[in-house]
Amino acid sequence: MKKILLFTILLLITINSEAQHWVGIRGGYNSSDITIDKFSYRQTNSYSSINYGVFYKLYIDKHTGLQAEFNKINRGFSYRENDTTHIRESWELPVLGNLRIEFGNFMLFGNFGFYVGYAQKMKYKIKTATSTNEVAASFSPKDSRFEFGFSAGGGAGFRIAQNVELLAEFRYNYGLTYLYKPKYKDERIRYIQPVSMQISFGVLYKFANFKK
Repeated sequence: MKKILLFTILLLITINSEAQHWVGIRGGYNSSDITIDKFSYRQTNSYSSINYGVFYKLYIDKHTGLQAEFNKINRGFSYRENDTTHIRESWELPVLGNLRIEFGNFMLFGNFGFYVGYAQKMKYKIKTATSTNEVAASFSPKDSRFEFGFSAGGGAGFRIAQNVELLAEFRYNYGLTYLYKPKYKDERIRYIQPVSMQISFGVLYKFANFKK
């Protein structure tokens, strides 16, 4: 995944060497759940966690840009009938189109694109009447470790210095891949897709500007 991120950044930089180039760090709150084939997602409980990452923005002009990120994120869910939460620790690479409108030092922006991810670890969070424990788990042949889906969101930013911006963003992710491989038809529930909502905050630094 690190090689993919480096290649994406280098590709974006070569598109227009005179554009605005920004790098930043972000962190926030993630609430995840699942959609289930032939079942309502309301039969599950959502799982919340902290996510963080780094990102790069290329603005081709003052209003249009591209954004690539490399994030560490946990997604999970639990069924209403038990107290075990299924958690996947993943690395994620979103690639998004970015539109923004500026009002002096204040700006509004919107993002839309896709993400790919890879689940590195899996664990169970087991709740009992007296305690809550996390137990490491192994991936089985029925598990799909790669993810792909759409991302869309928007937010606001504020320029606190000539080359520094603060931002806040809301984002919704809808997974198009199944967490479990559909070929395992003996399972009671076969088609499970991840969904999540994120609220994040970040700091951006501009290291190159438009040609004057």
